Amino acid sequence: MVSSETAFAYPAPGGPAVTAVLEQRFANATQQDILLSTSARTPGQNMLRVQMFGPVDASVAGEARLRDGYLPIGDVGSEMRQLLPGIRMQRSPFYVQNKYGPFGYAVGRAASGDTCLYGWQRITSTGSTQTLIGNKGSVQVRLRLCDQNASEQHLLDVMYGYSISASFKTRNWNPYGNAPAPDEAIGKSGHPIYPLGATRFGTVTSPPEAAKPAPRIPRQQVMAERTPATPELPQPIGPIVPAPPGGQTAGAQSPKAVVAAPAAGSSGAATIVPPPPCAQADAGSGCSQGKGETTR
Repeated sequence: MVSSETAFAYPAPGGPAVTAVLEQRFANATQQDILLSTSARTPGQNMLRVQMFGPVDASVAGEARLRDGYLPIGDVGSEMRQLLPGIRMQRSPFYVQNKYGPFGYAVGRAASGDTCLYGWQRITSTGSTQTLIGNKGSVQVRLRLCDQNASEQHLLDVMYGYSISASFKTRNWNPYGNAPAPDEAIGKSGHPIYPLGATRFGTVTSPPEAAKPAPRIPRQQVMAERTPATPELPQPIGPIVPAPPGGQTAGAQSPKAVVAAPAAGSSGAATIVPPPPCAQADAGSGCSQGKGETTR
């Protein structure tokens, strides 16, 4: 185990954090397993494995040698089965490349719900740029990354954003080759350049189906179910009682006259109950009934 400050590569800012670095030395290369933080439920360790091929110091070199060269398709499957056991990984059919060149990757989903990505890349200068004394060496990168909540695109961003921060202290070691020339259209008239970005992301695996929302009940129907029905008032029964003699209505003769309100939706007249005939007489005097009779 070595210090995290001596890691051969780092994820992009905001990517998974480096938790530890394990280093192993070989006769022709030095390998580091850069362990990354994880929130996955899949057994195993997220890591960025970097193998630096070059003039290793013989005093600290190991006896075994690492295989240097492009990885055959069969070996890719063996590596994935070893680092991601029990997960069906699907290789991407898309051509992709980051700032170091082309790379390959595969994506799968574990039974626990984790989304897992395995990426591989070999960085080396092309044959035309290699010379007897320059542009030698290579770097091999492997990324094993699983996450419970991250999407496929978020995991793939780690392959685009990592940066190599180590090299051999020799002039002829340069696996990146010569720097490419800028685009000839830059700075010339008649060659408009628009602010175009990535408009589509092709996924290797099918995205998980979202839960279907519960059917919504119309508001009018809910209000109709919650509002109690208005009780119907009984219809008036019996004949209408006429007003007492004198041409005045019962309402004008006494404030205590009771007028029954008509029922909702009814077109019939309400029953009017008149006051007694002596309602207008004084409380201390008699009440006139008939012709000059006084009742006490």
